[in-house]
Amino acid sequence: MNSTKLKTQTQDLHDSIEKVMHSSLLFSNKFTADHYKNFLRKSYTYIAAIAPSSTLHWPEYSVILSTKKEALHADLVFLGVPTEANATVTLADTDKYHTLGLFYIVLGAMLGNKMILKKLKEYESFQNSTFNYLATQQEQLPTLWKHFQSKINELEADQLEEVISGARDGYKMFGA
Repeated sequence: MNSTKLKTQTQDLHDSIEKVMHSSLLFSNKFTADHYKNFLRKSYTYIAAIAPSSTLHWPEYSVILSTKKEALHADLVFLGVPTEANATVTLADTDKYHTLGLFYIVLGAMLGNKMILKKLKEYESFQNSTFNYLATQQEQLPTLWKHFQSKINELEADQLEEVISGARDGYKMFGA
């Protein structure tokens, strides 16, 4: 199944992102506001960078990206973090399937956001946080994820290789 191959072929980079994002600190109750700001900044930069290409090649995902970007912007403003300087990454023109791999990172993050949100709500220091980004579109996620997996599973081998390449590039960009 293509979706399994995509996950397997990108697992190493997914794991490295968890280290960059200090997920171990999140679950050992040592995650700080600075870690959270870094997570939001990286997410904002990533989504801002991939949105134009994703919208061009996969317009059905433009609403998701625009909603995520707006939610990130609101959270960063709430935390006093300027957003203008964050959107500095630009992509070289990517093909349709490479772009789908970049979008895979966003959907994967949405899967993790539910768990992150639940954990952060346990922290006393985050009680007044807005969590717009983490909470947005969670109710739509099961349908979005099934649709995405279905799309991935219908791909030809060469198309899947481009998706995997895009996902690997996306993880590297997110972790930079």
